[in-house]
Amino acid sequence: MDDKIKILMTADTVGGVWTYAVNLCKGLLNQNVEIHLLTMGGSPSNQQVEEIRSLNHVTLYCSNFHLEWMDNPWEDLRLAALWIKSVCDKINPDVIHFNSYGVVSGEWLCPIVTVFHSCVQTWWEAVKGEKAPQEWDEYRNIVHKALLLSDVLVAPSKSILKEAQKIYGKSEFSKVIYNGSDQDRLIKLEEKEHFILTAGRIWDEAKNISILFEITEEIDWPIYIAGNHVNPSTGTIKIPKNIHFLGQLSHKELNKYMQKASIFVMPARYEPFGLAILEAAKTGCALALGQIDSLQEIWQNAALYFNPNDKGQIIETLQRLIKDTELRQKMSVSSFLNAKNFTVEKMADEYINLYKSLLQQRLLKNIEVFV
Repeated sequence: MDDKIKILMTADTVGGVWTYAVNLCKGLLNQNVEIHLLTMGGSPSNQQVEEIRSLNHVTLYCSNFHLEWMDNPWEDLRLAALWIKSVCDKINPDVIHFNSYGVVSGEWLCPIVTVFHSCVQTWWEAVKGEKAPQEWDEYRNIVHKALLLSDVLVAPSKSILKEAQKIYGKSEFSKVIYNGSDQDRLIKLEEKEHFILTAGRIWDEAKNISILFEITEEIDWPIYIAGNHVNPSTGTIKIPKNIHFLGQLSHKELNKYMQKASIFVMPARYEPFGLAILEAAKTGCALALGQIDSLQEIWQNAALYFNPNDKGQIIETLQRLIKDTELRQKMSVSSFLNAKNFTVEKMADEYINLYKSLLQQRLLKNIEVFV
């Protein structure tokens, strides 16, 4: 068990899972592991490739295979499973760590860890208040099968694990491992500027950022939005007064805005963890968040909350932070201190212990069979 652990890990390049995977790879740097990172969902950007090249213990494999939630993914999933199997045959991993569900049901010869970052079913119930329509039944079956076949199901919060179990049933072995970030530095409140920041795709009904367009005239400070703001369905967007679109920023560029922003707002209806919120807190932003179970679980008294569907409550919460400097600075410090509970080192330690535990269990089973 002292030998180097070989991990095959999947990641998509189009969302927060990429940041999670890179953080975990960085956290495992000194843990005597060898990581083979396989990407799906689209080709990684040059910046994403450079992030991995800086990690000597990580080998990157790239593909354009569709993920299970994308349009007509079935043939891509079949080919992706063959691709992953070919990599497995070549490297003989000790553990496979899946960050999506579409290829978990293959014939794998080592322990399987599947992370429940989110899913369409839990998204639909949180955002629409109803079960996803029939067209998503095949997707639901894929996720259900993936969770059943995994040796361990990991979730980034107790809240999303509870929702997953409500829909798919309880897994035999499940564990909560909170995401981590190491962006914190000594915060200097005097460097904070009078603007509000948020991050996400504006058409994402879960993030619910578009509701901010309807309240800008009632907010004293400008609101800056990082992320793609062109709706792929329409190709256009009307820019309301007091809103500033920053576009798609690199991780480093976004962090610079977080360091300057006084308030970070996320009117989410659905957010299994909220890595952008954590990174904002690490820079000392006061947090104004949608009142949902997962965010309250993670941030407790270190944020102010509002009903994400109530424009009046959002206005009241933001204006309260704007006008009350003492409260704003108090909440900045509270979010910063609470964020220290969620580090990359802590996340990586929990994962390496999980990997080792699975390998130990597999070894004991093999000994029993031999005897």
